[in-house]
Amino acid sequence: MPRSARDFNPFVNRGRRHVPLIFLTFVVFWVTSVAVSINATTRARHHGAVIEVASRQRTLAERYVQQVLLVRAGRDADPQTTAGLLRASADALLKGGDVPAVEGDDDERRIPGQDDPVVRAQLVQQRKLVHDLTLAGEAVLAGRPVDERGLQAHERLEVKDPVEQLRVLAALTSNVSLNAAHAIGASADRRISDLVRMELLLGIGGLLTTLGLAFAIMAATRRQTAHFRSLVTASTDLVLVFGPEGCRYASRSVAHALGRTDTELLGDGFERLVHADDRALVAEARLHGRPPGLLFRVADQSGSWRHLEAHVTDLRADRHVASVVFNGRDVTERVQLEEELTLQAFHDGLTQLPNRALFRDRLDQALARSERTGESLAVLLLDLDGFKQVNDSLGHDAGDQLLVSVAERLRAVVRPSDTVARLGGDEFAVLLEGASEQTAVGLSERLLERLEETATVGGHNLIVAASIGIAIHETGALPEHLLRDADVAMYAAKEAGRGRYQVFHADMAREFGELLGLEHDLRLGLERGEFTLHYQPEIALESGVIVGVEALVRWNSPTRGLTQPLRFIPLAEQSGLIVRLGEYVLREACAQTAAWRASGLLPEQFVTWVNVSGKQVATGRLHTVVREVLDGAGLPPQFLGLEVTETALIEEGAARDRAREQLENLHSIGVRIAIDDFGTGFSSLGQLRDFPLDMIKVDRSFVQGVEHNPKDAAITANLVNLAHALGVVAIAEGIESGGQLEQVRAVGCDLAQGFLFARPMTPDELGVLLAEGDAAAALAAEPA
Repeated sequence: MPRSARDFNPFVNRGRRHVPLIFLTFVVFWVTSVAVSINATTRARHHGAVIEVASRQRTLAERYVQQVLLVRAGRDADPQTTAGLLRASADALLKGGDVPAVEGDDDERRIPGQDDPVVRAQLVQQRKLVHDLTLAGEAVLAGRPVDERGLQAHERLEVKDPVEQLRVLAALTSNVSLNAAHAIGASADRRISDLVRMELLLGIGGLLTTLGLAFAIMAATRRQTAHFRSLVTASTDLVLVFGPEGCRYASRSVAHALGRTDTELLGDGFERLVHADDRALVAEARLHGRPPGLLFRVADQSGSWRHLEAHVTDLRADRHVASVVFNGRDVTERVQLEEELTLQAFHDGLTQLPNRALFRDRLDQALARSERTGESLAVLLLDLDGFKQVNDSLGHDAGDQLLVSVAERLRAVVRPSDTVARLGGDEFAVLLEGASEQTAVGLSERLLERLEETATVGGHNLIVAASIGIAIHETGALPEHLLRDADVAMYAAKEAGRGRYQVFHADMAREFGELLGLEHDLRLGLERGEFTLHYQPEIALESGVIVGVEALVRWNSPTRGLTQPLRFIPLAEQSGLIVRLGEYVLREACAQTAAWRASGLLPEQFVTWVNVSGKQVATGRLHTVVREVLDGAGLPPQFLGLEVTETALIEEGAARDRAREQLENLHSIGVRIAIDDFGTGFSSLGQLRDFPLDMIKVDRSFVQGVEHNPKDAAITANLVNLAHALGVVAIAEGIESGGQLEQVRAVGCDLAQGFLFARPMTPDELGVLLAEGDAAAALAAEPA
């Protein structure tokens, strides 16, 4: 080790040779000496506390930034308290007074104000920067840009990002606080130096008479030096001093942070511990004193990398130091938090794939490169087929396992340069740069083949299928256009039978664009209240009276006119809007039935039947919604009937159990249950036995052929007999002729519904019909 590195001591007392002069001066000028000493000591005794408070501002500024970022990331922190400490400490440093305590750091104390113009100017600037820092922190938390017009320090902020502005202001606050501490220390040093010089002059004549006082002054000076030594050595800041030969001094905080000894740190030892990628940057800073700030990695005792952030001060021109000084701190935890937040912001937490935001960013960059180079690119949008059934039957944990397995298979098939992302749910995307349509098709085929391999999830062997939409980049295309086209192609693949791929072409855009437009209008229609209900009577064939009605939804769109249910109901089912639409129909029908009942128009056995989609049953909230609607309308449950399609009852596993539980819950309070379109699905007698039923509706497809088709007549008769065998009512729907009516009467059907009796009518029209009484009975005798 070089001798200069071994002997370097920044706290050596260089004034010992002047002691004899001090003794001689004090002999003659002991009175002046005492007065000067008392005055200087009184003015300097609080400098240590002031410097400590000024230095503490750096830590509070960094803590404030960290707490703002934690709150912004959804973590628990209290930046407002730290901001208050910063402001109170800045005021106390400038004006004097009580300095608030910092929990876990120090206690409340009282310090004097500063009268040095240089120090006051720096403290005034610090107070302005504290104001700007807290203003920037509030802007970050509020999610708005920093209004530079409200900044007091008038610092020019080159960056525009609020978080980066916050960090810049924190760095400026730290630097000004450090400079203020240095200035206060320098002021104290000047006062002590002035005192020493005065003592040298006065001590020449006062040696013989004031020997004891001279020793006392020397002791006080040593105590003062020891105080400043303690401040530096006990500081949490990491202090490193570098000369041409390497590290000349490392504070105890450095050894503690890295778990290293002085032997390992001094000389060229410290530089060997620096990460190879950062070594050139550190060497540049220690040799030339620039850049003024740097972030680098150093290996600790365990071999882990610690991230150090250092402020570089070039003191080579100072003959007492003649070195470059690093004042730093360990920011490993902050860097790790930033990396974790970045990962969370741009990656899917389950599969660790890029998320939608990162995929969109890479797509933007890829399109820019494609425009420059003329190379084509492709976007693949992949959606799993039947994923909902996995969640419903095996649970969401199994579904998550399946998504992870799919992500691994996708990564294994694509090229390293390609981007695979999870956009949400069971939807994935692949970005292929430099890929033609042939390349994209070939990859899609390999992906489908790989996905068809058996996957073991939750103890079950599953075969995964997917639908893939392919969009090829064309010159001038925007990212949203590519994603839209791939989405349209993916839905075309699903419509074509699933488990396949489709390449987007213009005809798809026209076809699916119409569907997307219809879905958009459907959403707006629900928000604007463009839907109404009509009611079609149900007739008891034995008595000829109206015993119920079926509520039928109608949509009169301001742009499309009267839209047939066959046009918008399937789309509502596919898009999930059927749940909102079904709840609307349920509320309107119950409110209208309650109004008819309040007017005395309904017999006690009257039932208003409302169609319920399988998706409404699948939500698991049907029984809750029905109870809320009945209570809100004040309608007894026995006046409401729910028509459930046969396909909603043939689900297997947990979905079927939930459906049965909900229907049993409603049936137990008096709500009637019917199977709609019976005979067109695949339900078994065992399934019929398991569900609570009051009525079976014979589908119009059989009723319309009952006159002339022996098979339809036989099916109708068997369905009616089955209903009676189960102890429930049978109703034939879609009756349009007298012959059909006679046939369903002949096979013993209980109720009938169709244009032969009445078309769907408005609530007012039906109210008039119900009020006429006898006219209602005449519907069966004199069909419409």
